[in-house]
Amino acid sequence: MTLGQVVKQYLYMNGIRNDFFSDYIGCDPSTCTRWIKGERKLNAEQLLKVHDFLAGKHIKPVTEIMKEE
Repeated sequence: MTLGQVVKQYLYMNGIRNDFFSDYIGCDPSTCTRWIKGERKLNAEQLLKVHDFLAGKHIKPVTEIMKEE
């Protein structure tokens, strides 16, 4: 399984929109879609953010959400 396939499955299984993912890693949504399909490559910074995303670093704790309001 490629990293793009893992991301696709992760997004699907967790109900996460592609737009949220692409915004998090700093990638144009269409570029991210093509990367997931294996048609494009991401830069090193974006790949690090992909790994952070899969590690759950995109999840905000309740305390952070409360501060934002």
